[in-house]
Amino acid sequence: MTNTQTFRFWVTCPQGVTGLLRQEIEGICAVKTGDWHKGVTFEGPLIDAYRVCLWSRLANRVFLALDETSDVSFVALERMVTSVDWDQHVRPTGSLKVNFSGYLPEIRDTRFGAQKVKDWVVDQFRARHGTRPDVAQDPDLTIYAQVAKKKMFLGIELTGDSLHRRGYRQSTGPAPIKENLAAALLCAADWPAMAREKQSFLDLMCGSGTLVIEAAMIAADYAPGLGRARFGFEGWLQHAHEDWQTVQQDARARRLVGIEQMPPILGYDSDAGVIAQANETLEKLGLAEQVRCYYKDLDDWTLPTHWPLKPGLWLSNPPYGERLGDKPTLLKTYRRIGEIARGELEGWSMAMLTSEDILAREIGLRPTQKRTFYNGAIETTLYRYQATPADQPRESTLSAGASEQALAFKNRVEKNLKQLKKWRAKEGIEAYRVYDADLPDFAIAVDHYGDWLHVQEYAAPKSVPEHKAQQRLLTAVDLLSQIFTIPVAQIAVKRREKQKGTKQYEKNAPSGQFFDVTEYGVKLRVNLLDYLDTGLFLDHRNTRQWVQKNAQGQRVLNLFCYTGSFSSHALLGGAIKTVSVDLSKTYLKWARDNLEMNGGKEGPNHQFVHADCLTWLKDCKDAFDLIILDPPTFSNSARMTDTLDVQRDHESMINDAMQLLTAEGVLVFSNNARKFVLAEELKARFQVKDVTLRSVPNDFKRGLPHQCFEIRHRFA
Repeated sequence: MTNTQTFRFWVTCPQGVTGLLRQEIEGICAVKTGDWHKGVTFEGPLIDAYRVCLWSRLANRVFLALDETSDVSFVALERMVTSVDWDQHVRPTGSLKVNFSGYLPEIRDTRFGAQKVKDWVVDQFRARHGTRPDVAQDPDLTIYAQVAKKKMFLGIELTGDSLHRRGYRQSTGPAPIKENLAAALLCAADWPAMAREKQSFLDLMCGSGTLVIEAAMIAADYAPGLGRARFGFEGWLQHAHEDWQTVQQDARARRLVGIEQMPPILGYDSDAGVIAQANETLEKLGLAEQVRCYYKDLDDWTLPTHWPLKPGLWLSNPPYGERLGDKPTLLKTYRRIGEIARGELEGWSMAMLTSEDILAREIGLRPTQKRTFYNGAIETTLYRYQATPADQPRESTLSAGASEQALAFKNRVEKNLKQLKKWRAKEGIEAYRVYDADLPDFAIAVDHYGDWLHVQEYAAPKSVPEHKAQQRLLTAVDLLSQIFTIPVAQIAVKRREKQKGTKQYEKNAPSGQFFDVTEYGVKLRVNLLDYLDTGLFLDHRNTRQWVQKNAQGQRVLNLFCYTGSFSSHALLGGAIKTVSVDLSKTYLKWARDNLEMNGGKEGPNHQFVHADCLTWLKDCKDAFDLIILDPPTFSNSARMTDTLDVQRDHESMINDAMQLLTAEGVLVFSNNARKFVLAEELKARFQVKDVTLRSVPNDFKRGLPHQCFEIRHRFA
């Protein structure tokens, strides 16, 4: 190999960064780049690849191309691998590793693909030398093989670990941004040009300081690869040691000059722990003189006077609120961003990365540019702004006075609270419904549980765009926080859609956060965060009270028992026996906990049965004085022997349940199917009384949430 020999190189990068990477490589090597299906390609001497490995702030990996073919087949792959003279790349006594991606009819697993490539390589060594290289995790040579749709590629990986691993990160805060994405954001915001003009940099939500550190390395002309312990090419037989030493020496010399000339760069965060980590990294890199991170909350931030700051760039990666329930807590954060931009940072450029346009709107400034990046799998947008004191904030789509609809919602909630005040005080109600889609623009249900609110969004009509529906939801949450004077963090937000099958029992995110509410002397455990429902159906409050009043000396059967609230009410009402049946082990355990909180204990008198209620009903031979039958509208759980449709199946369910009911007993049957019609045959066969109006509590009178019937045996 000579210094003038030309190679072809492939360079990968994060999604959305290809254009910036092309500009970067052309600047590093003075070469013309081309598009490659996973990034960028260029041609040049080996020293150019060394420069890219050392200086690229945006790349993930650099490969030296050995071969590529349009013949995508197993035979062509074998031919491509075996045609390489591997003695030129690794010693028979050395070590290697194969990274393989893609699929062929004969290769459906990447591990098997890597195994086949490795076998072909080592077979060549055995045939020539009677020995072969070992396989190692940190090898002398890493072979890269990829099968794409229209081409196959074979090369040598020059980088080893991905280039985003600079070597300076010891530990991180939550959700750190990758270093090469951070550098891409800085390049997209024109920071390299600003740094050359000695403009300053700020990150007011810096976390562990990735953006601050990358901004500092750019300003200091600090090659990002100087801190890495090893590159993949260092064990390769054609590695040009002198060229590599030359590239490194040049980089070290540039760093010395750059550090002396760099402008001030500051970071701030409300987490003192990550700030300490960021400053430790800056000390390690020798950048602490002009770069510093401070512990300060965004709400308390003002422009520092002890640093000579020339207006430059504020770039931050604020939280996005990927979970629906997280977003409302961020409204004030994004509004504060806009306040600081308008009030403190005249003449500064600003850029924010977020996945949520709704949150970005809260900044209150019109973006001058938007650019898409992917933070892992999350599609995000980099919004760029230029604020001046003359800028008036755009009206927030989420602020209390933003619209007539928002004001109408606020007035309606306050009116409902006033109407329910005396009733709540008289009944001692701790959990109740405040609002239930009273206004068409705010199709949500709001329930008050002690110091918490539970907000469920109904699916918006197809005529309402998704972003509009989310705006209205977050508007409501913001207003509710003001009305109830509780933190947004204590408002559980969920989206309720038509549920099918096992999705009705699906967990959202495990928090394990339970607390108790009291209802007519009965303690009941609720969980507002982990499940679609809370563990307590508030619209059945009156019926639970009726069961409690009529359970004295009764044998009570609770079918589809959910968390067993009817069983707990029956216990305190004096029931001599309760049997609770459900298909969910999770909810049966919850039901046991509820019973135990009220002085009961599982045993012969209080049984919990894990079973399909439909099957269990047909097999049961016991008799009961009071039966509660409250089935779901629909279920096709894999654990059931059949599907359940309450309209289709209610007649047979009731007939089976009535076989277990004593002569003087009563079956309480309810369901929440909107268009439910009770079978006429049941009315003829049994004594049926529609008690829906009596069963619906005051906080649900605005729209009947269920139908409820008392069914007794008819005697001539």
